[in-house]
Amino acid sequence: MSEIHGATGSYVLHALDADELEEFEAHLAVCPTCSREVVEFCETAAELSLLASAPPPPALKGSVMSAISGVRVLPPDVPAEDQGPVVEAVDDEPVVAAAPVTRVDELALRRQRRLTRVLSLAVAAALVVALGLGGWVVSLTQRETPVATSTLETELLNAPDVKGYTVPLSGGGQATFVASKTLGRALFSSGDLPALPADKTYQLWTLSGSLTDPGVITPDNIVSGGGTAKSWLRGPVAQSGALAVSVEPAGGSQTPTDIRGGTNL
Repeated sequence: MSEIHGATGSYVLHALDADELEEFEAHLAVCPTCSREVVEFCETAAELSLLASAPPPPALKGSVMSAISGVRVLPPDVPAEDQGPVVEAVDDEPVVAAAPVTRVDELALRRQRRLTRVLSLAVAAALVVALGLGGWVVSLTQRETPVATSTLETELLNAPDVKGYTVPLSGGGQATFVASKTLGRALFSSGDLPALPADKTYQLWTLSGSLTDPGVITPDNIVSGGGTAKSWLRGPVAQSGALAVSVEPAGGSQTPTDIRGGTNL
């Protein structure tokens, strides 16, 4: 690729062919700027994917792609002092004055152009959804969610204060909590979470105190049982002293009734 730094958006959108993908992923491993941009784009894609509440109508894809194809990306603004030398006439002889020298941050310009392209596509898609569907809420990023999740997990595992805790669960199985207080992020996972009756569900919790003295208990995500399970905790991880998982009535509870396991942070 002639401009490999400009491929972050295409990478997140799965728009690179096999050779370009191989080249960009090799570059990504050594370029912190592109790595940061991929994380930012993927986080946005993951949040947008949560807006999905109904399957889109069959004509949506064609309408969105047609609208995006008509979006023109504006070039970056050029300061007045960079628009060429000043010509002055002295005794009928033109004298070309030296133009002021302006230092340009080329990396910043490239990042701004890439951001403009991505935002233009996002705005066009949002306008089509809002104006053409009369209330439909549609996810345009279902393909990007696994990429975003993988990137967020990698960022968590590379956090300077990351800690992992594997705990047995009463009732069978075990679970792992991976947490970073500097990121304010924690991930629950299990490879053998026991199945529950239809009227029961697993629920995660963040505790301001400890497992023995929980303090303020914040209800968190509901997790399905029966094998492999993974879920991000949404509570105030940075201020939490412990994390826990319990079994609750279907739909979840505001306070835990049957804690199956947990860990102090």
